[in-house]
Amino acid sequence: MVRKNTTGLPAVHVSSLLFICALLPALLFKGPQIELFAITQIVLVLWLGWIFLNSYKSGLHIPRTTLALCLTLLWLWLALSIAWSLAPGISVINFWWVGSLVLVFWLYTLTPDRDTLWLNAAAILLVIALVLALMGIYQVLVLEQHARSVFETRNTHAAFLNLVALPAAAYFLQTIADKTLPRHYSVVLGAVLFFLFLSIFLTASRGATLSLAISMGLLVVLSLRCVPRRALILLLGLLAAAFLATKLSHGELSERLPQLVQDSPRRLIWESSWNLLQASPWQGIGLGLFYLAYPPYRNPADSSGGFFAHNDYLQIWIETGLPGLVLLLTVLVTATTLFVRALRRTGLRDRTHLEMTGLFCGLMTVAGHSVVDFNLYILSIMMMSGLAMGRFHELALGKLKASTLTLRPSRFVGRQAYRPIVLLLVLLPIFYFLALGMANSYYDRGMAQAREGKLQEADESLATAHQLTPSDDRILIAHADLYRHAVATLPADDPGRKTLYEDALRFLDQAQQANALRGLTFVIRGRLYQQNPAFAGESGQTLAIESFRRALALNPRLFQGRMDYVSLLLQAGNKQQALESLDEGVRHDYPVMPELIPFYSLTAKLRREAGRAEEAGALEARIRELEKQTVSAYQLRGY
Repeated sequence: MVRKNTTGLPAVHVSSLLFICALLPALLFKGPQIELFAITQIVLVLWLGWIFLNSYKSGLHIPRTTLALCLTLLWLWLALSIAWSLAPGISVINFWWVGSLVLVFWLYTLTPDRDTLWLNAAAILLVIALVLALMGIYQVLVLEQHARSVFETRNTHAAFLNLVALPAAAYFLQTIADKTLPRHYSVVLGAVLFFLFLSIFLTASRGATLSLAISMGLLVVLSLRCVPRRALILLLGLLAAAFLATKLSHGELSERLPQLVQDSPRRLIWESSWNLLQASPWQGIGLGLFYLAYPPYRNPADSSGGFFAHNDYLQIWIETGLPGLVLLLTVLVTATTLFVRALRRTGLRDRTHLEMTGLFCGLMTVAGHSVVDFNLYILSIMMMSGLAMGRFHELALGKLKASTLTLRPSRFVGRQAYRPIVLLLVLLPIFYFLALGMANSYYDRGMAQAREGKLQEADESLATAHQLTPSDDRILIAHADLYRHAVATLPADDPGRKTLYEDALRFLDQAQQANALRGLTFVIRGRLYQQNPAFAGESGQTLAIESFRRALALNPRLFQGRMDYVSLLLQAGNKQQALESLDEGVRHDYPVMPELIPFYSLTAKLRREAGRAEEAGALEARIRELEKQTVSAYQLRGY
């Protein structure tokens, strides 16, 4: 039953529009595109400000539930953990990133006339999911690629569709059970579900498939008493038909499922991540810093991107400590407890519990899949989960009659003062996100200008980016490297060379202070010392060697920095030590790139000189294979 709007909030459809406007850039955000992240967060903050401004008299209705409390405590702990983060600037971004789950939950909960909000948002989300599913199907069957639509990986694509498919399946059962609804509702919804299931199966994502099967089984079991058996048979038939169509058209899923227990790549990541955890198990290293702290602990055979632990619970423990993990698990346990209590109240016969069950199963699908993936760090999935959890929480409260706390701003502050206060509180984060997005644009522009040799223009762009976000170590490192190149272009007697050299060192000092985990800082520092012995002094070579050693200690996979380090060792006549360092670097698994060829060639040469002809020959074979792969890649791209 749709409740009447008694709050006086004009055009509640604005809330639906704001959510969708925030979700669309989030779907395209994959990490480097900070501008899209900034747009999403600005829209969410505007939504929050809209709610506050229009709740002056009616007040904010805060439910007194354990789930709401646990979500808020998790959010507060994420914020508190920034205080001891090893790179606070990155952790602040990830606080808003991961915390979008809680933010959207509260935005939904505080929005008046939530039924209308959910009705509009759910319909649009179903359309978006269908479009993404069709994109994934096209990628597999026509382009012969992985089904990932707009996402970075097929696993993320499947997780997003799972989160939509489970509630949609519950609504499908509801449309069949409700004889007052036109039949075409169930026909359309059934067709959409088929394509969602088909796209999920075509990803060949084992974790997503298994979590879908378990959650769908739970949905069917809990729906036995309130829907006709034919509805369940139709739903399972759609699922089976999609699986069969996948098996006939693309058999990868059938091949990968039996290998589920033999997933050695993830086991390598988990073992290395567990070793990283031992460094700070109680308070964590800082939210969002896994990819920076992981390289020294990384198994050389690990061929992953190295950005995630592929287990959200392990990664949140590493980043936010044991309290962060406990609070996250408490949220899941509390949601399950709330669901069980609500089901007992409905007696498993109330049709309205179908929606609640579908939402719960969708959330559990994401939670289960997160054991082997990184859904907690996907912005769009976190926003969707926050909305689904808000709706689930509201439906459960409707059965349990929980009390609410009403905060009426009109009791504490006058209307004339209230609006400026709200606007100020909203503008502060908006200015932060604007600066963040603009800084990233200037950074990208500066990097492009530097590659084109436009050093003056690049200097101006990076200076502007630094002014907008002074704590971004990427900008500081890029600026230092730009000045390092500029020093080499000036005549030897130009007094400006020393000024640039000193400014570059100052930038590197600031970068190291902002983020002590990035090995690239020390690579640039080592190159600066190495290339400017006149300014570095008699200890310049020693300083350079020490810088390269620190860089490789932070990230052993920085093979270009390793080559710089080896060149200094060879100059000093330490050929054996140089070969040992190269051997250590060659052990690691790198993505295919032509820059590896000089690295491997130097290693092979020193191995031959050391009498290790067989090992040198094996490496030379890898070089030939790498040359073929890189040439093939260039041809495929049309270069």
